Amino acid sequence: MKRSLGLALDRKYLTSSEGMSELGRKADQYWRSRTINEAQLQGYTGLRLTCGCSRITDYPFTLLLQRGVTRHKFIGNIRFRCKNCGEKDITIGVPSQE
Repeated sequence: MKRSLGLALDRKYLTSSEGMSELGRKADQYWRSRTINEAQLQGYTGLRLTCGCSRITDYPFTLLLQRGVTRHKFIGNIRFRCKNCGEKDITIGVPSQE
């Protein structure tokens, strides 16, 4: 059974032009300080990357691991860039586990 961390993410918080809500910031900080291995042990299968230009991408861990990233690397140390606008400041979260 998959566990929830109580960090429900709503797209409107993560794509708002005014910036992220407090919940969005806490979720982003939480996932940046976790490893891929920790997320997989909690039942997650990938990341949800959100850019300020409103592009949302679900990125499976299997693709990250094929890129040469190890399971024990902190998610916050992985470099991401938006394909739409080229922005490097991407918000990190996880897709909901429903």
